[in-house]
Amino acid sequence: MKLRTIIYTLLLATLCMGCGGRLSMHELERLEGGMNDAPDSVLAVLTATDMPRWGERRALYALLTVQAQDKSYVDVTNDSLISVATDYYQRKGQPLRRLQAFYYHGLVYQRSNSHHKALLYYTRALDFVPNVDAPYPVGLLYSHIGSLYSSVYDHPQALGYMEKAYRYYELSRKERLMNFAKQDIGRCHFNMHNFSLADSLYNEVLTWSEANNDSYIMYRTLNSLLRLYDATENTEALETLLDNYPLEAVARNATAYGIIALHNVKKNDKAAAENAMARAWKLARTAQDTTMLWQKSYQVYKVLGYADKALDYYESLYAYQDSVVRITLRQPLIASLHDFYHSELDLAKARNLNYRYLMAVAALIIFIVAIALWALYRERFRRKDELIRQYMDAANQLNRTLYSKDEELCRVTDALQRQTADTDSMQQRIASLFREQYRVLDELCVAYYENTFDKKKQENIFGKVSDTIRTFASEEGYAKLESVVNDCRGEVMALLRREFPAFKESDFRLLCYFCAELSVQSISLLTDNTPEKLWVYKGRLIKRIKSSDAPSKDIILAQIPQRKR
Repeated sequence: MKLRTIIYTLLLATLCMGCGGRLSMHELERLEGGMNDAPDSVLAVLTATDMPRWGERRALYALLTVQAQDKSYVDVTNDSLISVATDYYQRKGQPLRRLQAFYYHGLVYQRSNSHHKALLYYTRALDFVPNVDAPYPVGLLYSHIGSLYSSVYDHPQALGYMEKAYRYYELSRKERLMNFAKQDIGRCHFNMHNFSLADSLYNEVLTWSEANNDSYIMYRTLNSLLRLYDATENTEALETLLDNYPLEAVARNATAYGIIALHNVKKNDKAAAENAMARAWKLARTAQDTTMLWQKSYQVYKVLGYADKALDYYESLYAYQDSVVRITLRQPLIASLHDFYHSELDLAKARNLNYRYLMAVAALIIFIVAIALWALYRERFRRKDELIRQYMDAANQLNRTLYSKDEELCRVTDALQRQTADTDSMQQRIASLFREQYRVLDELCVAYYENTFDKKKQENIFGKVSDTIRTFASEEGYAKLESVVNDCRGEVMALLRREFPAFKESDFRLLCYFCAELSVQSISLLTDNTPEKLWVYKGRLIKRIKSSDAPSKDIILAQIPQRKR
């Protein structure tokens, strides 16, 4: 194991010498891999380089630094660095790194005695346990949660977490940590007055520490047994313990010397008792040490018969009990905070899930609406393009009709000039009537087909064509056309208006256009109807004329062309 540590130290030292500036993600991952074997070397590399500016590199750098400090026995009580990691990993990242970030953030608060904040971050770290396939860090998390509950005297809760820590250490095959956890479990049983279970667990750990020559665990276990035998007043076991192990292996703190002082008093060894108590006061470091010595001093001086001194120590001990009671009364508060944070996290998850669901539904609705609008506008554009195409085809047909009439007019005019005859016909007069509109239509139709790929220009041309077509169907234009038809077809329109007063104006117009021998496409433009409807409409009007009693119906029918054009 030492050789492996040396190798890691050399590798990390080499990395430190060559890195300079900021570490890459690959280099940080290499440091992460060597954390358990050489945390001091990892810390040296990290402190010798600059912190990355953004992203997961920055978060991982912060996490590894705090982790290396903890494993190098540097107690950190400021959360400014670990906050960088939790700010990033609360949203994304590998589950193990997310768990470690919140675990170390809780550990920082626990060391600064901010128990409620520590519990908040530990509780957040627990959320990632199901997705983490590394039992060792999970065991650490459970162990520290247990110690947090133990510090506020909630021993049943502490016992549950310590037992979980033991199981995860067992899965990670870390035998030394398993014995640490077993010792913590024994301490929970001791505090819950399950003395026989505590005695059994302590002796199991003591046997392991002796077999593996682990002096630190042996010292801790001997100290725990010393307290256990003192609390249960098991004088025989305490005497055996002190006989079997040297005093320096058992007594290294104030509490141990206080217990030994009381034991010597009970053996009537006053000098040894006073000597042990004096050493105990010199070793006192914490409030707990002082409290224990107050109690032992009270017991010692009571046995020795010094009532005044015993009373003074008892009053000091009694005053301290108030603070212990306050901490004890906080147990339900800490437990309720744990439940509260769990409820808050569950509520936040539910809100987040509901928000995602609503966003998904909104996105789906927007997508459906967008597809529907696209389909609607696509269909509208298709219909518009089709309408324009049909309209322009009809306009071309009308254009060709007018063109033929214009040519005929030219031929007739030339013949008239040659023959000096003055013959008037309906086709000549219609061609003359619409000569100007023909020229406009001709120019527009040519321009339309020259701009096939420019839809905007085509739509502008279509509008102008529509305006030109409307002049054909205007009241003034139609009146002139009906006058020409009357003159050339034996007053057919006058007869229709006189003998069929029930006909509508649209009926008269349709019959007039047919009598003028306009093409059905041209009539379609002028009446805004499809050619198919026009033939049906015309057929119905002819049937009504045939079935009527009008005296001039035969004359009228003779003037209406029957063939399709």
